[in-house]
Amino acid sequence: MDCMILKTVSAATEAVSPVGQGLAFRNQNFEIKMVMPMLKVLFADDEPLMLEGLRILVEWEKLDFEVCGEAMDGEDALQLIHSTRPDLVITDVRMPVIDGLELIKKFAESDFQPKFIIFSGYADFEYAKEALRYGVSNYLTKPLDERELTEALLTVAEQIRAERKHASRQELVSAFIQAEAVSRLLMRENTSEELKEALKALDIHPGSRICCVLVQSDSPDSSHLRSQVYSMNVKEAFRNITAYPFMAGSHKHGYLLVSPPEGPELDQVMLASWINEMRTQYNGLVLCSASLEHQGTSFLNAAYHEALAAELCRSDLNTRGISFFQQQDKDGMALLAAGLKKSLLQSVTEGQLDPSSSQLSDIFKIFSANSTSSAWIDAFLSNIKVELLREIDARGGESVLWADKWFPPRVTACCLPLFERQTAEDLNEVAEWFASADNNQEDLLVTAAIDYVRVHYQEKLKLQDIAKHLHVNSAYLGQRIKKRYGISFNEFLHEFRIEKAKKLLRQTNMCISDISGRVGYSDADLFAAKFKVLNGVSPSVYKKG
Repeated sequence: MDCMILKTVSAATEAVSPVGQGLAFRNQNFEIKMVMPMLKVLFADDEPLMLEGLRILVEWEKLDFEVCGEAMDGEDALQLIHSTRPDLVITDVRMPVIDGLELIKKFAESDFQPKFIIFSGYADFEYAKEALRYGVSNYLTKPLDERELTEALLTVAEQIRAERKHASRQELVSAFIQAEAVSRLLMRENTSEELKEALKALDIHPGSRICCVLVQSDSPDSSHLRSQVYSMNVKEAFRNITAYPFMAGSHKHGYLLVSPPEGPELDQVMLASWINEMRTQYNGLVLCSASLEHQGTSFLNAAYHEALAAELCRSDLNTRGISFFQQQDKDGMALLAAGLKKSLLQSVTEGQLDPSSSQLSDIFKIFSANSTSSAWIDAFLSNIKVELLREIDARGGESVLWADKWFPPRVTACCLPLFERQTAEDLNEVAEWFASADNNQEDLLVTAAIDYVRVHYQEKLKLQDIAKHLHVNSAYLGQRIKKRYGISFNEFLHEFRIEKAKKLLRQTNMCISDISGRVGYSDADLFAAKFKVLNGVSPSVYKKG
């Protein structure tokens, strides 16, 4: 493909992770309203009068369908389906060249599988029954009845939209996992096994050229974030460059650029050209900073910190200039007191007020001792507040209100004692908000974990299995589940399995030992004990009613 591919995350459900767990977050400022297009329908019949009848029998637009093609034999239908990709095909089961049944068989084994409604005369019913085995949505007999056709169309439209909704949710989960994987790679938060799996999934190899770009914009155009894969029609020079986006704060995006060893060098000329193309996807002023090119997966964390250092040490805050990492930025980065910053953020987001004040005091002592510039201190503390805005968003708060209070800073860094006092007030105020915030908000990660339980509860299931499947830390996943449900993962799993068992006890004649195995218990005695703890009676007593 002669284009640069941006593998993006849907902005409406961007990854959520706590401080210290990664960079991605849910940005509720990006609200994307999906408009469902009309469904496309294609007709296939060798009788012209039948095709004409289909066109006028129902009001297709009122049923949210648009006719995208008509075919008079199966061969034409096959070509039209490939070219127009309809959502629904209405076809006679008997047609010349390729009959309707053969047409259905071809797409039953294809990557593209439209819905089919078939019709035929009564004499062809046995023939039509074979087509039903391939999952066609409905079977109608000639002559077609307006009411029956309308009901069939309403039913299939509902099926299509339900499947799209499910697919959309799966895409969002995949996008979340990808963004989280990129964040954890950049922050060195992987076990060796997780690291190996993430690098393989993202197609990053020891010889890959890598570079990190941070983008800050007051009003980013989120249209390019609407789909899982986005292509820009750009220069041939960008062929083979893959950009994995992640969220790095309010109105700030990051891109991990990856090029194969034989691909283009990610030098300043190439990056400037790429960034200028990328800027067209945003509105307003766009500030960019970039790391050096590195070769090898061991430099992922260094690339992120170089881009951050270039951003914090930039002097052209109101221009379109790109801040490229310089050696002096590395010296400045050493003064960031990363450990203090991390513990300060953790204290604030956990609502612990006293530790935050002491940590902030230590940070300002470092500022004073090293005669750090006012602009650099402003940038460093603003970055902390941006991280907090990310967490406010993730917990369902209104980050815009806090941003309005914090930016621009009410006190400049030229008077350190006054600036420290004002910053302490700001952080204590937001720490109180975190202490009282509702921690039971919808969590995409937990939703994905529970969906996994619903599918695999009959198997030997452990929290570590789900965490590995979702590429997250098992302890972190367990904490998120407990925050939402108030119980541990094992307790949740037991309750879920017992509820399934109760349904089987009420509705079937299965013996208790079989039910025990059906819901995931290899030990029937353990099943009986858990059942009695949760319901107050044994399974046998419950079954008797």
